[in-house]
Amino acid sequence: MNALRPIVCSLALLCLAGCTPREDRTGLRRRAVSPASQNGWARVPLDGEAQRSATQLWLGDADGHSIPFELERDGLWTSRALELDKVLTGRDPKNQPSVQFRLRFPEGWQVRQREHLHLELELEGASPWVCRAEVERRLDGGDFLRLERESPLHLYDLTFSGSKRNLTIPWDAREYRVTLIPTQGQAPSIRGLKVIAATQPEALQSDEVLEPSVTPLSRIGRVDAAAGEAWRLELPGLERIVGAEVVVKAPVAPVQPHFYLPLKTAQEEGASTYLAQSGLVWNLPALDTRASRMTLGPLLTDRLELSLPEGVRLDHVKLLVRRDVLLFPAEAGRVYYLHEGGRVRRAPGNLGTLPDSSGALYARSPLRLGPGEADPQGLPRLIEAGERTRPWLPWAAGLAVAVLGLFAWRLFTAKNEA
Repeated sequence: MNALRPIVCSLALLCLAGCTPREDRTGLRRRAVSPASQNGWARVPLDGEAQRSATQLWLGDADGHSIPFELERDGLWTSRALELDKVLTGRDPKNQPSVQFRLRFPEGWQVRQREHLHLELELEGASPWVCRAEVERRLDGGDFLRLERESPLHLYDLTFSGSKRNLTIPWDAREYRVTLIPTQGQAPSIRGLKVIAATQPEALQSDEVLEPSVTPLSRIGRVDAAAGEAWRLELPGLERIVGAEVVVKAPVAPVQPHFYLPLKTAQEEGASTYLAQSGLVWNLPALDTRASRMTLGPLLTDRLELSLPEGVRLDHVKLLVRRDVLLFPAEAGRVYYLHEGGRVRRAPGNLGTLPDSSGALYARSPLRLGPGEADPQGLPRLIEAGERTRPWLPWAAGLAVAVLGLFAWRLFTAKNEA
């Protein structure tokens, strides 16, 4: 029996060790942030690596004290309706609906006090119609300059397929002119408009354009009965998707693609959630017009589902990615670190309650993230007893059974010898 005592003691010590939480520092990393040149708001765009762990990041100074920060989001800077001067509505020399207006600034405001202008147009006309919106602007005096974009701005009213009657444009001038150029149907008349100054990060250009792998859903056992065809779009890893470039084969009049987010739980295999989206796509070479840009999310995912109406043929699709941007109050020349992995060290207070203008923020160059390194100031993740014992529990149980079996066998042989 004495020979069993070391085994029993070892098993007891192993169980006692499993009951004590242990610190895990293997995932702790930090990255230096390039110093700010002056005091004030600073912004740090997150790259793909930092974006994928955005919920586990915290910002600290050289001493490891947590610094408050915000992630750039719609509505982070309070929107404000602007009064207008010299509003002129009518038609241009080509008989196209047009509106010209001049902004009246609130006291202390100037151009780019918010990053964008949101134009809500009051339109009157018989649907269906689709119009390209041509935007021109100028500062005090001078000529109007056209707003050039990668993809044109469109307004539309397709009765049963929805409508879009507002525009979001950069705020880089004081006076604007908007002209509606019909691409389908007859352009509506402009009866009035409302202008709201806002910061809308998703209206900015995408940081990256990715080509997903495209698989017809019929090949994996599911077809969307409400659409002509459907596809699954997959990326190698999680990305923050804000839009899609859907190119269809000609000829196709304006149609509404639909995007869905597949559900991954075992109970909901094959199910999906419809995503809010805006934009139409078409391809009409005879009229020299095409549109392909869709707005989504933003949402963090590695897969989507796309469906198109019956008869529409997909040429190719790309997904538009925009990273989160970290905003924080920076002191000139001071060293800051972005920490990831482990537990988050919370900063005191609520930075979002401070009013400020996005004009000064966007006028400065963004700060940059340096290479990763070991993090001596990170908070390690605690591995609880249940989590630690789970991997070796079957081995411990097997050892316990073996010990008890050996103990029973020794008792049996000792009884027989007696």
